[in-house]
Amino acid sequence: MSARAEPIGARLSCDYDSVMKGVKNRPTAPMMKLPIPKLPEKLEHLLEDGAVETSDATSDILTAGTKVVVTIGPACQEVETICDMIKSGMSCARLDLTNGDIEFHARTIRNVMDAAMRCQQMVAIMVDTAGPEIFVKSGDPETYENGWPKWGKATTVKMGQTVVITDLQTAKFSQARWPVTFEHFAKMCKVGDNITVGRYLSTGMEGSSVTLQVTKIVDEHDVECVAMNDAELNGLITLFIKDCHSFADLLLHDKEEDKSLPILSARDMEILKVLAKIKNQGSDCIDFLSLSYTSNKGQIIEARQALDALGLSSAKIMAKVESKKALSNFESILNAADGIIISRGNLGIDVSVEMFPMLQKALVQACNAAGKPVLATRVVDSMTQSPRPTRAEATDISNAVIDGVDGIILGAETLRGLFPVLCVKTVLLCARQAETIFDSGQHYNSVMKRTDFLTQLESMASSTVRVADKIQAALIVVVTGSGRTARMVAKYRPNVPVIALTVPRIRADAFNRWHYSGRHQARQSMIVRGLYPMLAVGSTDEGGILEDCVERAAGLGIAGASENIVILYNPPGSEVPVIKLVSMDRTGKKMDQRIQSSMNFAAMQNNAAMGSSGSESGDTSGVHFA
Repeated sequence: MSARAEPIGARLSCDYDSVMKGVKNRPTAPMMKLPIPKLPEKLEHLLEDGAVETSDATSDILTAGTKVVVTIGPACQEVETICDMIKSGMSCARLDLTNGDIEFHARTIRNVMDAAMRCQQMVAIMVDTAGPEIFVKSGDPETYENGWPKWGKATTVKMGQTVVITDLQTAKFSQARWPVTFEHFAKMCKVGDNITVGRYLSTGMEGSSVTLQVTKIVDEHDVECVAMNDAELNGLITLFIKDCHSFADLLLHDKEEDKSLPILSARDMEILKVLAKIKNQGSDCIDFLSLSYTSNKGQIIEARQALDALGLSSAKIMAKVESKKALSNFESILNAADGIIISRGNLGIDVSVEMFPMLQKALVQACNAAGKPVLATRVVDSMTQSPRPTRAEATDISNAVIDGVDGIILGAETLRGLFPVLCVKTVLLCARQAETIFDSGQHYNSVMKRTDFLTQLESMASSTVRVADKIQAALIVVVTGSGRTARMVAKYRPNVPVIALTVPRIRADAFNRWHYSGRHQARQSMIVRGLYPMLAVGSTDEGGILEDCVERAAGLGIAGASENIVILYNPPGSEVPVIKLVSMDRTGKKMDQRIQSSMNFAAMQNNAAMGSSGSESGDTSGVHFA
């Protein structure tokens, strides 16, 4: 800490007797002296030199483990803006099919791929479906601008105003009568229900959503409601009924009469058919499907079949949990899906506000124990219009990171917000600070306690993290094909980066059609916390590939001079993975030696039990996938 003319403690405290000297009838000196805690050195430096420049603070953002998924919309669709967001730490681009035409979304994918090539960084692509969303038919857009609808003002509603919601398909929109897209809407309502109606992705701070309370079921088509607040409705208007079990059950097929809304709407399928034809450097462009309104595992199976039929069999399915019905089936949904999105917008409406924070923690813990990525939405709503988040939002990001989320999804903040690039930087800066106090050891023990049975592979993955901690390694490298083992290692949240080293390959299927793999699997690591994909290049022998990986990691500043590196891979002819320990040379530019030590499964079982990091010497050649 640099010297000060006056220590900060002297300015914050004083000697009572010296100050009160000469004062008549002065009160008795306080019996307790409140100690002023010494500020951390980093904070002292910050107070001296002022705030850190954001550009400098994000220059090494690659070392931030938390991932950021950015919704691409009119505010950030340009290639230059996407490049800026990638440089700021964006790891995945999200396309929201609820709004915009086919050409808009196809152009978004092409722009994201172009920006990724310019920045020489991997960026995953996630497609978010509209699914069984219910909309208010307020009219057609006034105009379209580059495929994006420009909506006019629908209506203004005042507190206490009576509004009739109707599912009569011939009804016209007016200030007092709002037709909806679902023809069985009135049948699922009951007196006392609360209905939230508002602009799609409404932040709640824009005055663009209203809560209606059902006061009367007029007939089989009309429902009478009273407005609980003022609002100005505009844009694409959606509807959600709080605590309505019949709404959730709409997704289940009725044997007598089909009253269900499909998990993938006709519009979703139409757009997916077009997007599925776009290829990203030899592989499918779509890495993830975000399945809206998931309420049971059957819908995930149905979506999986639809993706397979479209040739998107490699895409992973992220189930969006946004209703109480989904919570009641959460365990089966978690088992069937490849990951979970906590959709805090609708879920925050459906669940009591005082229970939601605890619920979020429970969902995150369950996903962590299962080793599946979990993402949270709606964290910096105010940045849609403000360059700075609220203190509550900054705290919210930090708490989510400490709880164990893999990443944050930005919605309206980047889709139509005024500060998309700054928003990405801000979220990652908050996340990176929270990661500095994240207790990796406590998380490791918590996950181990929640895991009933360790498979042989998972035992090696957990042992790899344990070894890295014991030898204070700077980096973990997992040689992988599908990325599964790398994700399993990242599940234990080591306090060092994990590189998923993927070896690209070409294979033929049963119909003798050739498929290229590697890039697609690598990009799917971009939503897993602390996991960084890297494609193997150069020599095909094990030593050459690993040396190249280590040198590139050194170039990125992840590993330095004389630091240890733990490598997990499958040697040829072996049925179990092997752990290798290598180190950087004194220059910090390459490996000091190809193989320092290796550990087989049996040895690691013994060492894990003893809490040591003993090794068994050995050498292998060739690369197999862990």
